[in-house]
Amino acid sequence: MQGYFSYLPDLLYVSRSPERSSNDEFSPVKNIFRRAKIRDDFENVVTSFEDFYVKGNLRPDQLAYSLYGDPRFDWVVLMANNITKVRDQWPLTDYDFRKYLLDKYGSEEALEEIHHYETLKSTDWAGRIVVPEGLRVDSNFELKYTQLNDQDQRIIEYSRGYTLNPLSTIDEAGTARDISGQPIRHNNVQPVTNYQHELSRNDAKRRIRVIRPLYLNTVISDLRRAMKYKKSSQYVSKTLKRGYNPRLSGG
Repeated sequence: MQGYFSYLPDLLYVSRSPERSSNDEFSPVKNIFRRAKIRDDFENVVTSFEDFYVKGNLRPDQLAYSLYGDPRFDWVVLMANNITKVRDQWPLTDYDFRKYLLDKYGSEEALEEIHHYETLKSTDWAGRIVVPEGLRVDSNFELKYTQLNDQDQRIIEYSRGYTLNPLSTIDEAGTARDISGQPIRHNNVQPVTNYQHELSRNDAKRRIRVIRPLYLNTVISDLRRAMKYKKSSQYVSKTLKRGYNPRLSGG
């Protein structure tokens, strides 16, 4: 089985060779601007995909080998996740991750500096979520609320445009009270270091989806069909068309 670039059609590109015989001499090259994606109706078939967690330093070609028996199907893994820049969109290896951290932050000490603050989960007396976990907030973020009955619930809005679920409210005086009527105040934030922030970002890339082997031939057929040229003034064949020649057009 051939790799991704073998499926790309050819483009007759004006020759740059100093030994060319004329200005209208062309050389065939792969049309790297030709793109394909998973078709929409295929995307909507839930059974076509399954969730996958990329462990350790697993590469796309290694995953392709374990799924499809050929590392050259790495493009199937990447296409299923709309990955066009592996360096930026695939989880970094341990070595590359460490190098990236030191290149960006400069020292081990800087990795332990605070990057931002996030909320901890807060619930009311009935176990209902008042503040979800993981919202980015200022270090002095505070939530004030009063537990009201179900008939008098309102929505609390707070910094950065987030809106809480309509579970608890704050009274007009801004006083927060628990179920026994005692005033309460919450300061439910935690610091996130530069290292924790970057680790979370890298780990988020580990959650991908893969196309089940049963549908591999369908994806290959779709790719071949998508790569064929339609008839135009530049058309030569389904896999070949003429490129633009600036020497002949005065460009």
